[in-house]
Order: sequence, then structure tokens, then C-alpha cells
Amino acid sequence: MLRPDRVANDAPNAQDRLSIVRISSYVLLALPLAALGMPIVVHLPQYYASKEIGLSLTVTGVIFSVMRIFDVAIDPITGYWSDRWRTPFGRRKPMILLGAPILALGIWMVFVPGGHVGVPYLCLWLFVMYLGWSMTVIPHLSWGAELSPDYHERSRIYGWVQVSTLVGFIGVLIVPAILEHGKASEAVQVMSMAIFAIAFLAPSVALCLSIVPEPPVTLKTHAPFLPTLRFLLKDDAIRRVMAVDLIESLNQGARGAMFFFFARLALGQPKWAGTLLLIYFLSGVVFIPAWIALARKVGKHRALVWCYMYGIAAGPLLFLVAPGNLIEAVGAFVLTGVSYGAPAFLLRAMMADIADADTAEHGAERAGLMYSFLSLTSKFGIGAAVGITFPILVWMGFNPLHVNAPAAIEHMRLFNILLPIALAAITLSIMLGYKLDEAKQQRLREKIDRARAAHHSADDILPPGILIGGAALASDSEAVSHVIGQGE
Repeated sequence: MLRPDRVANDAPNAQDRLSIVRISSYVLLALPLAALGMPIVVHLPQYYASKEIGLSLTVTGVIFSVMRIFDVAIDPITGYWSDRWRTPFGRRKPMILLGAPILALGIWMVFVPGGHVGVPYLCLWLFVMYLGWSMTVIPHLSWGAELSPDYHERSRIYGWVQVSTLVGFIGVLIVPAILEHGKASEAVQVMSMAIFAIAFLAPSVALCLSIVPEPPVTLKTHAPFLPTLRFLLKDDAIRRVMAVDLIESLNQGARGAMFFFFARLALGQPKWAGTLLLIYFLSGVVFIPAWIALARKVGKHRALVWCYMYGIAAGPLLFLVAPGNLIEAVGAFVLTGVSYGAPAFLLRAMMADIADADTAEHGAERAGLMYSFLSLTSKFGIGAAVGITFPILVWMGFNPLHVNAPAAIEHMRLFNILLPIALAAITLSIMLGYKLDEAKQQRLREKIDRARAAHHSADDILPPGILIGGAALASDSEAVSHVIGQGE
């Protein structure tokens, strides 16, 4: 028997389900983007705080946090223009085409500084890299929300995006893991990550832009600021999703920033730290299809609740790993990695439903703006993680540049294990009571379909030239009326 929040036909219509070719072309772009996501919290802060670069641990933590938080101002602007920028080629594709080269330049300059550099160098190129990241990631994620209106197909789309992301994590870490055993310098290991990312970025962008279509825009692409602000403040679903994404990003950022300290010193695995990280990610990849299946059975938000319940139960397994015991360490990371990939794709699939709520209320197709808020919380959480955890480690007496006392290592170990459990408990409590389920999302889609049926696309009314450049407002019904009035 179906639960009240389930619809009778839970199989997506044929036109709503993406083909293997299209979904593969879309999700592949997440692979090179992942080459930036994890190294920036796991490798780069420690690299810049090493003797090869020479910045202090505290200064490095502050720079990465401040620049990441400063970067959040870019996201709403990027999302806004990604929604409003109307061209014959679509509105998502041009932004990605411009952002990818900027991202590639930033990756190379940040990952390959060429020796000792100062604070201005790191700040400048972090900003360039983050700018390219926003211009590529936000239109890509919001594009995914528009590929299908089906509640479950969105879980499938973002689930496979997360698979591609984790494959990217694994791919970008394989070469450094091999080099680690070959006693290559940390600079060479980090440079190999940059080469991997840039080598995959261009072909994946080309494939995505050439194969994946953009759905036509029928409604307007913006709404007045105050109604939008009221929507963000009053809508229960978006407040919960953004809060959970913020805490989840803080959790992953903190764990990533401390991972190598934890694996090398607390677990006594200096030669296998990179391999253990690969095992953790691989476990996340393997179990994503199971989380997609669970989301189809119980709904996205309930699957997320189960994810955090599992994380709380599995986290203490790390207490059982004896220092120097590789088999126990591998087993613990396999089990704790089971739930790693689920929160990211579930939250992004849930944001697609929230974008429907925004469209139904304001009559505006602006998933880019919605996903910019999700990117904002993600960046803020990851950026704050480094700035919070590194000073706490220093306060605990831990310093990676010196030989640490056993007490300092033990404090770092406890902090690394207990922090994710505590944050998972908080996110679990936030998700309880989430109400935007499948049945409600279907009612929203029906309302949107009625609005679209009663509204003509600006493309059908305006002269072709009006859609380029300054005609980004062409989808706004007020702009349509204004142009028609001028022609009379």
C-alpha cells in the first residue's frame, strides 16, 4: 500500500526520463569539478602550511576561510545572471563556456605556485579559481533541476552526478597516492591533481554543451526582491535544506582538513593515508545506487534521515581502530564511507523541488538563483571549516610542523571522531518534520504546467535580436509588454 505522501504512478514518464547518453554527458562534467572540491579542503591548506610554501597553519586557515566566505558574494550574482542571460544557445551553456577557462587558470596557479609565495598571491588566485568555479558549477547544477520535472528522476540525475563527483575524487587522488609511495614531493603530488583536473575539464565541458539540451523557458526569470526574501525566510523546506547543507559542508570540510593528520598520526598509517581516503570515497560511490533506490522507496528527505542515523551509528567504529592496524582502518573507512555520498545528491535533488515551489509561487523559472543559495551555504561551511578546525587544533597543542606530544595527537583523534557524530545529530533533528514530499511536489508541478500553458514564451513574441545581450530580461512578462507597447 502506498503511503499518503506517495503518488500512484511513481515511474517517470518516458519524456521525463533522461537517456543514458544524455545523463552521462551531463554528469561527466562533475568529474573534473571534483578535482577542486576535495583537494581544496584536504591537500591545499596543509600544502600551503608546509615547509615547501612556508605559511603558518593559522594564517593558511584564515586565508582559505576568508577567501571562501568572501567568494559567497559571487554565487547569487552568478545564479541571477545564469537565470536571466537569454541567448540562442540557452542560458546555462554560455556561463559554463566562459567559466571553464577561468577555472582552469585558477586551478593551475593555486595548485602550482612554484615555491614560496605570500598572502597576496594566494588570495588573488583563490579568488580567480572560485570565480571560475561559481560560473561553472551553479549553472550546471541548476541545469540539472530543469532536465526533468519528475520527483524521482531528479534523485537519479543528482545521484549519478554524485557518483561522477566521487569518481573524480578518486581519480584525482590516485596519482598522488601512487606518488606518495614513490616518495615524490608534496609539490609534485599537488601538481598532478591540477593536471588531472584541467585535462578532463575541456572534453567534459564540450560533451555536456553539445549533447545535453536546455529546456525552453516559458515563464519569467526573476521576481521582485522583497517577495523573494520573504519566500526564503518563511519557506520551511528551503530553510531546512540550507541549514543542513551548511552543517554538512562544515562537517565534510572539517573531516577533510584533518584527514591526513588523523590517518598518519592517530591511526599510525603515514604510508597509507592517501589509500585510506580512496577507500572511503570508493565506499561512497558503491553505495550511492542503494541510496537512490531508498529515496525512490521512502522519499528523499526520509532517505536523508536514514543516512544521518547510519552515520551516527557508524562513526564510533573509528574508536575501535588500533594504531598501526591497517586491516581495521580499512574496515572502518569502508563502513563509515557508506553514507558519504548520500547527503550531497539528496540535498540537490530536494532543492530542485524547492525551485518548483518558488516557480509556483512567483511564476519565475530561476533555478540558478535557488542553487546559488545552496552553493553559498556549501562554500561558507567548507570555508569556515578550515578556519575553525585549524585554530582549534593549535589550541589543543597540535602543530603539524613539529613533533606532537601523545596528548595533542589524542585530542586531535577525539575531535576528528566526535565532531561528525555531533553534527550528524544536529542535521538529523533539522530534517525531522520536512514536508515537501512527492505528493506536494506533484501538485506544484501541476500548478506550474497550468501557468506555462497560459503563458507565451518571449521567444515567440520578441524579435530574434532582442534575446542577445541586454535582452536577458526578455522572459519577463513586463519586458514583453514594454517592447510590444513601443511597437504600437
